[in-house]
Amino acid sequence: MGILARQTLLNTVLTYAGIVLGFVNVVLLYPKVLQADQFGLTRLLVSITVVAAQLSQLGVENTVLRFFPYFKDDQRKHRGLLSMLVLFGTAASLLCMLALAALHPWLSDVFNDRNSLYAQYGLLVLPLVLGEVFFILLRSFSRSLRRTVQPTFIREFMLRAMQTILILVQAWAMMPFHVFMLLYTALFLIGTLALVWDLYRSGNFALGWSERWLPTRLRKSMVTYSTFTFSATLAGIILGNMDQLMIGALLGDGLRQVAYYSVAFYFGSVIAAPGRALSQGALPLIAEAWKRDDHVYIADLYRRSSLVQFLVSGFLFLVMWSSVGDLFELLPSEYAPAAEVAIIIGSAYLMTSSIGLSVGIISMSRSYRLDAISSMAMLLVNLVADYFLIRVYGIIGAAYATLLALLVVNGYRTWFLYRRYGLWPFELRTVGILGLIVTLGIMVPWIPLTGLAMYDLFLRFLLLTVLFWPVAFLFGTMPELKGVMSQFSKRLK
Repeated sequence: MGILARQTLLNTVLTYAGIVLGFVNVVLLYPKVLQADQFGLTRLLVSITVVAAQLSQLGVENTVLRFFPYFKDDQRKHRGLLSMLVLFGTAASLLCMLALAALHPWLSDVFNDRNSLYAQYGLLVLPLVLGEVFFILLRSFSRSLRRTVQPTFIREFMLRAMQTILILVQAWAMMPFHVFMLLYTALFLIGTLALVWDLYRSGNFALGWSERWLPTRLRKSMVTYSTFTFSATLAGIILGNMDQLMIGALLGDGLRQVAYYSVAFYFGSVIAAPGRALSQGALPLIAEAWKRDDHVYIADLYRRSSLVQFLVSGFLFLVMWSSVGDLFELLPSEYAPAAEVAIIIGSAYLMTSSIGLSVGIISMSRSYRLDAISSMAMLLVNLVADYFLIRVYGIIGAAYATLLALLVVNGYRTWFLYRRYGLWPFELRTVGILGLIVTLGIMVPWIPLTGLAMYDLFLRFLLLTVLFWPVAFLFGTMPELKGVMSQFSKRLK
């Protein structure tokens, strides 16, 4: 198995290990150890951090991936690219921190709750933004070097494992909440430092300041690309986080509602995990394929990725759909009304998984401007829908807003790739998988089991495994799972 195939496999394993830890944290620990508004505060701070960091980095993350082949030169320390990233990250994060500090009184009013938690702890977003900006930039550099496993391990597994330890300590020792929040913030900074250490240990943290190389023509191309991909990346990141920000701002007792929505959104967003794992290794290959103008390879990868993502995401959706009642029985009863959110978000991401790597294919192509325009359209649709639907339907409205935005824009992206490049992600087996999902989705929830949530979760998972995968095998989809990794390996060789 080639390097990239191994990395794709490891990224998948780490992503799902992170999902398990996330389940432990979000479902079994945080809601029971912290009060709902305290848990909501941690989610809100992370959402603000993610949005602010994406605003600050101005699309540089994807730009590094797209243009790294032009900088790649071990002898010349990749022409000083890392030093330019560090300089840019320092300036960007400092400006963002100053802006957030100036806006703190206003944000305290917007996210005001009965305990004034944001007013007390909102400034913790400043070190969080600092760590996040540098993590994003260093992650792009690491992924460009084909070191995709390390950032995934740090963000998907290590960070969540540290959070598990912290919340267990909190459950045992009952630290004052301000101490807990300081330690919670420190975990994100530790993650960024771990990525710095990994690059240093591997000999890749070489600034190469004297080797800086950025000719005018390339600079103009990078600025243009960054400008357009910035809006695309921002829209994708904001999509889930904006719901939480709007809920916190529009609903009474907003932090508690953010907590309910965050748990339900976590259940639904698990469906997107296969796509995240696959895209981490695929984006550099797509960029190189566009450079070679290899449409045959891109078309094959597009079709395979669509089938694989829809297959795995479909199975995860069935597990969540059939067990959502049991999942929410594990939570305090006040979280129960959010179950519908999990179903809606899960449906949105199942639909997104069916179009495979379409977003990455567009963003790495010469049509990257379309990605930016469509992403901003998605953001606008989500924003407007959030504003009206949250006021009428509460957190359920936020979920429907996300579903609407993804459905409209991803439908357009799929049509564009077909019209412009003749790329189409679907085939007959896709219809077969959809039929299998619908059939089992109708049958399995009605099968009576023990009535005990933990036992039924396990039993339904086993039942779906027995019913789903043999039929998927008969559809001839198993070779595709192996084929995607094999294709990556052959291209690398």
